[in-house]
Amino acid sequence: MNKPFTRTLAALGLALLLPGLAAHAEERSFKLSAGDPIDAPGPQGAKLFAEHLKDGSGGALNVKVFPSAMLGNDVQMLGALPAGTIEFALVGAPTLVGLVKEFGVLDLPYQFNSTAEVDAMLDGPMGQQLLAKLEAKGLVGLGFWEIGFRNLTNSKRPIEKWEDLKGLKIRTVQSPVFRTFFDHLGANAQPMPINEVFSALEMHAIDGQENPISLIATQRYNEVQKYLTLSEHIYTAYVLLMSKKTWDSLDDAQRVQLRKAAEQARGEQRELARKANSEKLAELKDSGMQVNALSDEQRQRFVDQAKVVTEQVSGSIDAEFVSAWQTELQRLRGAN
Repeated sequence: MNKPFTRTLAALGLALLLPGLAAHAEERSFKLSAGDPIDAPGPQGAKLFAEHLKDGSGGALNVKVFPSAMLGNDVQMLGALPAGTIEFALVGAPTLVGLVKEFGVLDLPYQFNSTAEVDAMLDGPMGQQLLAKLEAKGLVGLGFWEIGFRNLTNSKRPIEKWEDLKGLKIRTVQSPVFRTFFDHLGANAQPMPINEVFSALEMHAIDGQENPISLIATQRYNEVQKYLTLSEHIYTAYVLLMSKKTWDSLDDAQRVQLRKAAEQARGEQRELARKANSEKLAELKDSGMQVNALSDEQRQRFVDQAKVVTEQVSGSIDAEFVSAWQTELQRLRGAN
């Protein structure tokens, strides 16, 4: 066989092989860390996000979900994301206050009257301003998902008025607004990562905690808590985060695919969370928890105390941002 013909065959073989190599090189695999158990609405939404991203990218972008704080709690995840050692994380928005103080506005008690108001604010311009502030911290915010309205549990007594909280050691998320609120009500706020809460309740290191119904059920707090009060005192969102280092390594088409998958999963995840928060209440009652709702009068007394706390903490969040946030919330209410 002559040499020119041999070189031609070799070149043809390489040309046929290169597209396959190029396609393979474009495939990426990522880790997504979540603090809650796999059957909780957050990790379930993360699985939907992974499916949408895989489908939308033709199998090129693949995400594996690690639930139950397998890769670390929320604070640890925030340390790993900027370096790109974890590419995605689903964290509670209160955890972000330590990085961007304006996220504290989400923790203001009794500010939302409905999930419709929540969605309008978080998906609107004010919510997007919050997400944009994360880029300077090495993070990309891909949207707000739902944890839900939080309710109180404890092992001591029913909470029928805010004075009933006096002296109780209540676990809160690691946000200064939460601590200020519960300390103001006479409780002893105990900030703690969620993966440590069950053991602390079981050992009576703390008396109670506060979370949406879905997480009270999936975290099995009913096994170590007797009383559940439907206080709905603070709404909490998840934030789907991505390492900016990883984001910058993607091309424009891949970023569009990521945004689209996150948006698709957002609505589905919120639906899962709202269904779970509704349905799991019956399970908690059946398990033996004593459940009480606040009367209208006592709820208003909680609201009145919340106003005092909002005034106290607004300056530490950013008084100008809090004012703009509340103005937009009132505008939305007036438009409906």
